[in-house]
Amino acid sequence: MRNDGADQRGPQRRGGRITRAGAGRTTVCALVAASVLAGPTAAVVLVPSAATSAGAASSTACQAPAPTTAADSASTVGITAKTVTVGNVSIVSGPVPGLFEGAPIGVKAYFDYINSKGGVDGRTLSVDGYDDGFNAQANLSDTTTAVSKDFALVGDFSLFDSSGCPVLAQNPAVSNVSVTLDPGTNALPNTFSSQPLATGWNLGPLQYYKKHYPKDLTVGTLVSNVQSAITQWNGEKAALVHEGYKIGYERAIGPLESDFTTDIIHMKSLGVNVVDLTALDWQVAAIVIQDMTQQGWKPNLIMSGGPVYADQFIKTAGGAAATNGIWIGQEQALYLGQDTKTVPAVSQFLTWVKKANPSWTPDLYTLFGWTSAALFVQALQAAGPHPTRGAVLAQLKKVTSFDANGIIATDDPAKKLPPTCYLMARIVNGNFVRQSDPSGAFRCDGSFFYANASAG
Repeated sequence: MRNDGADQRGPQRRGGRITRAGAGRTTVCALVAASVLAGPTAAVVLVPSAATSAGAASSTACQAPAPTTAADSASTVGITAKTVTVGNVSIVSGPVPGLFEGAPIGVKAYFDYINSKGGVDGRTLSVDGYDDGFNAQANLSDTTTAVSKDFALVGDFSLFDSSGCPVLAQNPAVSNVSVTLDPGTNALPNTFSSQPLATGWNLGPLQYYKKHYPKDLTVGTLVSNVQSAITQWNGEKAALVHEGYKIGYERAIGPLESDFTTDIIHMKSLGVNVVDLTALDWQVAAIVIQDMTQQGWKPNLIMSGGPVYADQFIKTAGGAAATNGIWIGQEQALYLGQDTKTVPAVSQFLTWVKKANPSWTPDLYTLFGWTSAALFVQALQAAGPHPTRGAVLAQLKKVTSFDANGIIATDDPAKKLPPTCYLMARIVNGNFVRQSDPSGAFRCDGSFFYANASAG
C-alpha cells in the first residue's frame, strides 16, 4: 500500500495479471478458505451465517467483563509527568504487507498534531505499534503486552481483534478506542469506536442506488473469509434484502486468491447486475475489476461502501476505462483531498499524515487511526491534568456525538451507534467526484438497519 517504488506492496503484475504481494507467507495458515464453486445454475452461498444483534449495543461480548477495581481505575500505567504512551495492535505484515499499516500511522499523525500544540497538559503523546502479522495468536499476545505497559489501546485495526477481546474483558479499565469489526469486542464497555460498525448497514446509499437503478437488484459479491468480515457482510446482506435486493452470488475467498475469473463467469450466467466490492480491500477489488474487464463484463452498477476509495485503486484496476462509473457510498468525507476546500479537517489530516510518514499514501485505515486518536485525545483532555485509566474511561462514556471536526459523519461512540448520514461519490474520468452536497455536507435522509438474528 506504499507508493514509494520498490516498497509498494499491493497487487503486483506477473505474466500480465495482478497478484497479491507476499502471498506465500506462512501467516495465512490461520485462514482456511472454505470455498467450493457451485455450478452456474444456482447462486453460490458459501459465507457462513452469523447470529447478529437487533441493535448496536446488544451484541454479546467475547466474555463477561471482569469487575473494575479501585486499583484498576486509579492506574496510570503508560503515563509519566511528561508523556502518555498508548498501544496499537494492527495487521502490518502478512499476505498483503502493509495491509492496515495506515492505522498506526493515522494515530501517530494525530498525536504529532497535538504535540505540535504542546500536547495534553504538558505531556507529549506517543504510540507503541504492535503487528499481529495476520495471526490470531499474535493478536492475543500483542494485546496482552499492550495492556500491561501502555495506558490505552488506540486505533487498532485487525481482522483478528476477536482474539484480543478476552484480554480487554479481563482489563475493563483499559480503554480500547478503536474501530472494530468484531461484535464481541465492540460490545465491551471499555471499547469506544470513533466510527461504530454495528451489525447492519446504513440504508441511505442502498436507497440511493435503488432509486437510480430500479431494475438492477441482483447482487454478486466476494467476501474475505474471516469471521469479522463475514459478520459485516451478513449485516449488509440483511439490509440489502430488506431494501428489495436479491443476493445472486456470494463466495468467501482466501487470502492467497488472485484470480476471480470463474466468479465473474458465474455472476454473468446467474443474472447478477450489481457487483458489491464492499467486503474486499482495495487490492482484491482491483483484481476483480481487472478480471471483469478481461471478460468484457461491466454491469450497470458497481458499488462499494468505501474500501475502493483509495488513491491506488483506479490505476491498479485498469484506469478510467475500467473504473469509470463505480459508486462509493460512505460515511467519511473525501479525505484523499477532493474535499480539502470544503472540509478543513481533510487538509489537516493530509498535512499531518504526510509529516508522520512522507512515503505513505493515506487510506481508510489511516483515517480510522486518525479519528480514533482524536476521540482518545478528547477524553484525555477532559480527564484533567492528572489522568488515570478510570478517569479517561469515564470521559469516553460521555461522548455521545462525535465527527472528528467534520471529517466523518456524526455518530455516538458511548452508545455504539453508527452514523445515519453519508455521502455519495463516483469515479468520473478517472477521479473520485462527489455526486451531491458539494459544500462538504453529508446527506442525512437515511437510517441504519440493524440485522436480526436471522441475518445471513
